[in-house]
Amino acid sequence: MTRFGSLYRPLMWSLALLLTAFVAGCGNQSTSQGGSASAAAATMPPLGTEQSFAVLGGSTVTNTGSSVITGNLGVNPGTAITGFPPGILTGVTHAADAESLQAQNDTTAAYINLASQSCTSDLTGQDLGGRTLVPGVYCFSSSAQLTGALTLDAGGDPGAVWVFKTGSTLTTASNSSVLPLNGAQACNVFWQIGSSATLGTGTSFIGNILALTSITLTTDANISGRALARNGAVTMDSNTVTIPTCNIPVTSSPPTMAKTFSPGTISAGGISTLTITFSNTNDTPANLTGPFVDTLPGGLVVIDGSVSTNCIETPLLVGWFIVDTGKVGLQAKGLIPANGSCTVTATVTAAVAGSYVNTLPAGALQTDKGTNAAPTVATLIVI
Repeated sequence: MTRFGSLYRPLMWSLALLLTAFVAGCGNQSTSQGGSASAAAATMPPLGTEQSFAVLGGSTVTNTGSSVITGNLGVNPGTAITGFPPGILTGVTHAADAESLQAQNDTTAAYINLASQSCTSDLTGQDLGGRTLVPGVYCFSSSAQLTGALTLDAGGDPGAVWVFKTGSTLTTASNSSVLPLNGAQACNVFWQIGSSATLGTGTSFIGNILALTSITLTTDANISGRALARNGAVTMDSNTVTIPTCNIPVTSSPPTMAKTFSPGTISAGGISTLTITFSNTNDTPANLTGPFVDTLPGGLVVIDGSVSTNCIETPLLVGWFIVDTGKVGLQAKGLIPANGSCTVTATVTAAVAGSYVNTLPAGALQTDKGTNAAPTVATLIVI
């Protein structure tokens, strides 16, 4: 028994420690009052034509008072939009037309995507008021309530995304608010509502509300975002709904560069074509932000008038070239086309036999997408 006991006690302590660690780890999954979640799993849903709509209803859109909508206003499959004027619209009205139908289809696709995202934290039964939340997917099995202020902290990341999912309703108390912090943007906040949303009087709200049924904006409730109701009505009363303008982070790939001599071997006094190729894999052109200069090795010279380029979209001006007998290049006025390439070419010659190594270092090509990360080398053999 003594031997068994000596083995038993360490085993039980090990199990106890493992259990404690497991429980502690589970406890860290939740978001405490005023705290923040520890993981960020939210992603942007697919966005289509619904982006141009500030307000979109399924059955009707009705307004009382001096509401102001910045963006398009639409309804589909319903046809009725009332209360404009006195409501003011900066945008286009689409009632049961092809544009509103496509917007509803795109809203449905985004709604389904949001509904499928895995929960970062389950806040069922807890009020959103008084909390500071980092990016993530926050879920409510039934209804969600906001009383007071909810702060969304991006931690300096303008691409941070929040998704809020409710099994049924979203309701905000009077004068409640959603506050962006540290770069949080209304464009990146999504509210996927299982039935209907109601914003209380004087609520200041941010984000895109995608409700299965209806959205009610009570007196003086304002949204920096969108109110998109799939099947029911959007009801307004002296509200402001504005499509937000956000800084969307753009991920750019730096251009690459290559060079060749053709032919690679010539006789002394012969000629070869030097070709420098710039490649750009981005969806927008890469604009030169500094002069590009290729200094040739001593003894290798440029034949006057032979330099040409297609790295511009306008007719070439002679002053754009940087050319003398030992250099080839462009002033900072050219660009590399999107998802494409362009070249600078020159005819060169050498009077003395030898191996002429022409090197362009990393960083020689300066653009608004970055600089070339790797050097490029070409060798001309003169015999």
